[in-house]
Amino acid sequence: DDDRRREEDRRRREEEDRRRREEEDRRRREEEKRRRAEEEARKREEEARRRREREEEQRRREEAEKRRREEEAKRREQMAVMAVRRVIQKVRVSTPEAFDADRAELEDTLRKQLEAMGSNARPLSDEAQSTLKQAQRRIEEINQKRAEEERRRQEEERKRKEEAATVERLMREAGEFVTKCEAKVQEAESAATALADVKGATPETMMEAASSVQKVVDASKSEVQQASQWMKGKSQDLSDNHASRGQMMEFQDIVGKVDAARRSLEKLTEKATATREGANRKKAALNHEAERKSAFEKLDKDEDGELNRTEVIAFAQAVHGFELPEEVLAKVMGVLEPVTYDKFHALHRKIAMAKMEALARVKRAEQAARRKLLEEQRIAAQKVMDGAEQLLTAAEEKVQRADDECRAVVKDGELPAEQLKGVAISSQELAAAAMEELKSVLEQLSKAEADTEAVEELKGFGRREMARMHSRHERAQSRAERIASTAKRSLEQAEAKAFAELDEKLTLSVAAIHRRRVEQGKTAEEVFDEAAAGAAVVSRESFAKWVGELPDVKFSEGQAERLFDHVSEGDEASAGLGKDRFLDITRLFYKCVKGTVANQELSIKSKAVRRLEVGEVLEAVEGPATEPGASLRRVKCKPLGDGGAGWVTIEGNQGTAFLQQYGNFLLVRKERKEQAERAAKEAEKAAEAAQAEEAPAAAESEDAKMEAEVDEGAPPEDAKVEAEVDEG
Repeated sequence: DDDRRREEDRRRREEEDRRRREEEDRRRREEEKRRRAEEEARKREEEARRRREREEEQRRREEAEKRRREEEAKRREQMAVMAVRRVIQKVRVSTPEAFDADRAELEDTLRKQLEAMGSNARPLSDEAQSTLKQAQRRIEEINQKRAEEERRRQEEERKRKEEAATVERLMREAGEFVTKCEAKVQEAESAATALADVKGATPETMMEAASSVQKVVDASKSEVQQASQWMKGKSQDLSDNHASRGQMMEFQDIVGKVDAARRSLEKLTEKATATREGANRKKAALNHEAERKSAFEKLDKDEDGELNRTEVIAFAQAVHGFELPEEVLAKVMGVLEPVTYDKFHALHRKIAMAKMEALARVKRAEQAARRKLLEEQRIAAQKVMDGAEQLLTAAEEKVQRADDECRAVVKDGELPAEQLKGVAISSQELAAAAMEELKSVLEQLSKAEADTEAVEELKGFGRREMARMHSRHERAQSRAERIASTAKRSLEQAEAKAFAELDEKLTLSVAAIHRRRVEQGKTAEEVFDEAAAGAAVVSRESFAKWVGELPDVKFSEGQAERLFDHVSEGDEASAGLGKDRFLDITRLFYKCVKGTVANQELSIKSKAVRRLEVGEVLEAVEGPATEPGASLRRVKCKPLGDGGAGWVTIEGNQGTAFLQQYGNFLLVRKERKEQAERAAKEAEKAAEAAQAEEAPAAAESEDAKMEAEVDEGAPPEDAKVEAEVDEG
C-alpha cells in the first residue's frame, strides 16, 4: 500500500510537472506572439508617423512659399502706395509756383504705379483727385491772401505817409507855441526887475509896482495856459500817428519847456505877492506904531513922557485885564523905570508874562486838585473791583464744592434715595448761593465800569482786570447753571428713586402681610385690628412699628414712616389709615406670565372656571395654600375685569411660573386709570371719525332731497330769478 501511494504520488507530481511545462510553453508562445504583434504595430505606427511628418513638412514648405509670394506682392504694393502717397503729400503742401509741376508728377506716378498698387489703386486714385481739388482751392486762397496782403501793404504805406505829415504838423505847431511862451516869460521877467527897486519905498509905491508886474505875469500865464491845454491831448495824437521815439522825446522836451515857463511865471507871481504882502506888513507896522504912540500918550496923564506906577497899574488893568500885584509892579519898575515910549513894548511883554505866570499857578493848583480827585475815584473803583474779586472767588469756591458733590453723585449712582436727595439739595443751594454772588459781582463790575467811563482820565482803568473777571464770571455762571440743572435732575431722580423704593417696600410688605396672615389663619379685618392695636385707625407710629416687625422686610431709619406717608391720602397722614384704606393698600395682586386655568376648588382636578391669558392681572382673595398630595402652591384669585374667582397654580412641580406677584394697589390703580383714559380718548377719536364719515352721507341725502323737490315742480332759486327778470 505504501508503494502504491508513493507511485501514485510520483505519477501525480509528474503529471503536474507536465501540465506546468505545457502551461509555461503556452504562455511563452502567447508572449512571443503578442510581442511580434506589438512590434509590427509599432513599425506600422512609426511608418505612419514618418509619412505624416513628410506630409506636414511638405505642407509647411508650400505655405511658406505661398506666404513669401504674398508678402512680396504686398511689399511691392506697399512700396507703390508709399510712392503715390509721398507725391500726394507733396501736392498737399505745394506752393503756387510749384503746383503745376507737382500735379504732373502725381499724374505720372499714378500711371506708373497703377498695376503695382493692386486693390489700393481705386482708393488712392480717388484720394489723389480729392487732394488735387483741395490743393487747387488752397492755391487759390493763397493767391487771394497774397493779393489782399499787397493791398493792405499799400494801404499801410499811404497811412504811414499821412501819419508822418500829421506828426510833422504837430511838431511844428508845438515849436511855435514854445517860442511864444518863452517870449512871454522873458517879457514878464523884464517887468519883474522893477520889484527890486521899490524895497525901501512907501507901501503905496510897492503895491503899485507889484500890481503892474502881476498884470504882465497874468497875460503871460494866459499864453502858457493855452499852450499847456493844447499839448495835453497832442501826446496821444502823436502816439496814435506812430511818431518815432526821437519825435516823442522832442515833444516831451517841448512840453518840459512849457512847464518850465509856467513855473517861472509862478515864481514871478510869488515875488509880486511877496512884495504886496511886504507892503501890507509895512503899512500895518506903521499903523501899529502910530496906535502904540497914541496909547502911550493916553496913558501918560501928566504928559511928562514917562509912565509912573499908577499909570502902569492902569495899563495892566485896561489892556491885559490883570490886577498887577505890588511885588510884580516893584520888580517891573525896578527894571524899566523910567518907563518911556522906547520901553513901552518891553513893559507890555513883562506884564503879559506876569499874567501868564499867575494863570499858570492857578492852573497848576486846579490840576493838583483834579489829580487828587482822580486818585480818590481810582481808589474807590479799585475797592469796588477788589470786592467783586472777593465775591467772585467765593462764588467760584461754592461752584467747585457743588460740582464736586454732583460728580460724586454721578460717580456713585447706587446711593440711597434719601442720601441722593440730600446731596442734590445741597448742590442746588450751593449753586443758587453762587449765582446770587455772581449777580452781585456783575452789578459791582458794572458800577466800576460806569464810574471809570464817566471820567475821561479814568477811561480804560482796570479794563484788562475787569475783562478777566468778566471771563471768570461767565465760566462760573455757566458752571453754576449746569450744576443747578444737574442737581435738579438728580433731585428728580432721587424723588423717583425714593418713590420706587417705597413702592417696592410696599409690594414686599403686602407679600409678607399675606404670608403671615395665612400662617396665622387670620382674616384681613383681624390683620387691621392687629395693626391698629385696637384703635379705629392705624396711626403713623403704629404702622411704622407694625411693618417694622414683618419678616423678610428690612426698613432703614425713617423708611417705615415714609412708607406710611406714601400710602396715605388727604388727611390720613395726620388722622391715620382707616380700615377701608388699609384693606386697599394690603391687597395682593398677581400677573399671569404663562397661560393656565382657574379651578373652582383648591384641587387642580376640580372643575375649571376660566382660562387665564398672559398679562392678565388678578387679585388674591384667599391663600396662597398648598394642594394636599400635589405639593403645588395655589392661590384663589379674581380677575380685575369680569369673570369669577378661582384657584390658580403659582408655580408648577418643574419650576414653571404661572403667576408672579405684581406691584401693589397704588400701581394697579394708576395703570387702570391710565387704561380708562386711553380707552376714553380712543372712543372719542372713533366717534369723531364716525361723525366725519356721516357728514358727507347727510350732505348727499340733502342734495337728493332738493333734486326730488325740483323734479316735483318746485321752482329752484335760479328759475325764480329768471321768471322775475322776464316779468320785468
